[in-house]
Amino acid sequence: MDTDHARLCLLLHSLPRLKNRQLRHLLVHFNTPAALLQAAPEDLLAAGATAAAVQDLALARRHGRHPQAAVDITAQLDQLRAAGAQVLVLGQPDYPPLLAMTSDPPPFLYARGHVAALCAPQLAVVGSRKASAIGLRAATELAAAAVDAGLVVTSGLALGIDAAAHRGALLAGGASVAVMATGVESVYPRRHAALATELLDAGCLVTEFPPLTPPLPGHFPARNRIISGLSLGVLVVEAALPSGSLITAGTALEQGREVFALPWFPGHVGGRGCLQLLRDGAVLVEAIEDVLDNLGPLFNGRRPQRAPAPSAETAQAHWLLTLMGGTAVDVDALVAASGRPLPEVLSALSLLEARGLVLREAGRYLCTEAGLATPRESG
Repeated sequence: MDTDHARLCLLLHSLPRLKNRQLRHLLVHFNTPAALLQAAPEDLLAAGATAAAVQDLALARRHGRHPQAAVDITAQLDQLRAAGAQVLVLGQPDYPPLLAMTSDPPPFLYARGHVAALCAPQLAVVGSRKASAIGLRAATELAAAAVDAGLVVTSGLALGIDAAAHRGALLAGGASVAVMATGVESVYPRRHAALATELLDAGCLVTEFPPLTPPLPGHFPARNRIISGLSLGVLVVEAALPSGSLITAGTALEQGREVFALPWFPGHVGGRGCLQLLRDGAVLVEAIEDVLDNLGPLFNGRRPQRAPAPSAETAQAHWLLTLMGGTAVDVDALVAASGRPLPEVLSALSLLEARGLVLREAGRYLCTEAGLATPRESG
């Protein structure tokens, strides 16, 4: 990480009267954060800066901080350094080009992992946090098919469909991007810490929020516009009414992106959001070909670099998959069937769930399609 560059970005981000809209314009006008901070007052005013913003920039230049800033830049910088994160700046070559073309791109992106994935062709896969087992399986399989077709899978690291999409992409050896509503150094929800670590090996974590930002409710709708802005299209797997997934679909339409949805039975409350999207003109999806046929010339079909093979530790837990079959089972049944102690079964289940081979719903466990295939392939 370029420490001086990161400090300048954090400093500009901390100025109380330099709002995002004005900051975006000034960054593009002056090309770099350093040039913006060093610009003369008359040049700033000529570029469209307000008098209040000019005063804030003068204080920052003089003192290396703003006396009314609500954040500790040094503490934020320490978090970036510890996380091995980078700061991407609007207008610079490494900033995601599709996101830069939207009406409200973040001035800065804080990212860790393989940031090149942010500039690859992406498909957003989103849906309910309280997804059904069928919805989770569909998300896993469609994400795997998307990376096989050469797409990076982008989602929000949330429970349910988001997590299944990330895991499906990783299991297929592809890359996945998680857009966060917190600082890049923290993972929310905490139970996805292991998943986030896997994403760093084959994709990246990214956020517009500076370090030490907590997961405030208003950050999630803002995060959704980045999920859609990075992507060629948004696939809503399963969504209720109302839902954050529909917000993401709405921002996708505003950004000129394609919107896709799975069809659900009208009696399925958790799928009514998808039915509304289909009534409003979303593309009906039964297989990944329905998505690929509608992405158009922006999708060039390049396959992302494959992720590392599953670890030996994961392979050792596959004994459990042979006992699960194609139906949901509880832990007690697995303990009885395996003859192994409860701690060993729980440990194996946790590992397989982190790898996306097992899905959990209402206290029961279900193999994904990838999980069902693994014993036959290795036997």
